[in-house]
Amino acid sequence: MKDRRRLKIIALCLGITGILHTSHGAAADNVQTQPMGDFFVVRAAMRQVSLTGYTRARYVMDIVSEEAGRCVRVVADVGDQIKKDGVFAVLDTTFIDLSLKKNRVEQERLKSLIAYNAKEVRRYEELVERETAAQSTLDSLQNKLDQAQFQIQALQVQEAELKERQSRHHIRVPPGWSIIERTVEPGEWVSVGSSLGKAGDFRTLIVPFSMSPAEYSALKKLNNKVELLFPDLNEKPLAVEASLERISPAFDPETRKINVELTIYGNLPEKRGGLRTELSLEIPDPSGAVLVPSSAVAERYEEFWLTRVNGDRVRVLFLGDGPDNTYRVRSPELRPGDRLKAKP
Repeated sequence: MKDRRRLKIIALCLGITGILHTSHGAAADNVQTQPMGDFFVVRAAMRQVSLTGYTRARYVMDIVSEEAGRCVRVVADVGDQIKKDGVFAVLDTTFIDLSLKKNRVEQERLKSLIAYNAKEVRRYEELVERETAAQSTLDSLQNKLDQAQFQIQALQVQEAELKERQSRHHIRVPPGWSIIERTVEPGEWVSVGSSLGKAGDFRTLIVPFSMSPAEYSALKKLNNKVELLFPDLNEKPLAVEASLERISPAFDPETRKINVELTIYGNLPEKRGGLRTELSLEIPDPSGAVLVPSSAVAERYEEFWLTRVNGDRVRVLFLGDGPDNTYRVRSPELRPGDRLKAKP
């Protein structure tokens, strides 16, 4: 009988211990599996800003003459696109042509003289071998032959120089560029280094912007997937793809802006400077506003409150509605990334 009583007591103790262990484990599991839907993370409120820029040529150059002469022909006018040969204007090449003709005649004379001296050298080499002519005479003829060969080499260099000068009487611009400004007319005298106009590469357009650090940071987050809006080209605004081209390393201390240039790669009905473009960016609200779910905000006597995870209440200033059933609020105690209860 005593043994039976002892077994009952032991079984009863074991049952009570099991019940206590089970209830403790269930409470622990309940804490670990708390649904995240009961909380939310505070997000910074964003503000849409629109920047306006105007297109310009990717490159612009001054058209300068490297030679002096009278202009005989201007091939392209303002707005015209340079053809494949790249010629913009032509200067008079009369004197260069005459110099080239004289050079070639002189080369022919020296070639004839070289041929004659070469025969004389071979003839005197045979005479010197037979000891019927002096070695000094052979040396003199050999020297004349060498000097004539040096002279023709110098004339060949001069011919190359004259040809180069002749080609530079054709004032050239990169093919495909457009004339922006023209300051020369046929019949005018052109001096060395004088400007004859300006040309630009409008095949690819550039749009410069001055951005604040926050705007520049928002631009970088786009990862070169930039879209520019052209509101004036069609009845409906035209959206065109663009990418980041250049970033100035300098910083303007007066405006506190960074100079950025975007390149337009999309198709446009016309490619010229002065087309108005708009760039939209999302930047954090400078007021420090944040976004919270509307269900998390409690209103008491015209005051608005949020509740932290630990139960502390935060008084906030209500600023208005936000996107996707959110409110824009502000408080010095709230920062983006804070965790609050989804329901007060």
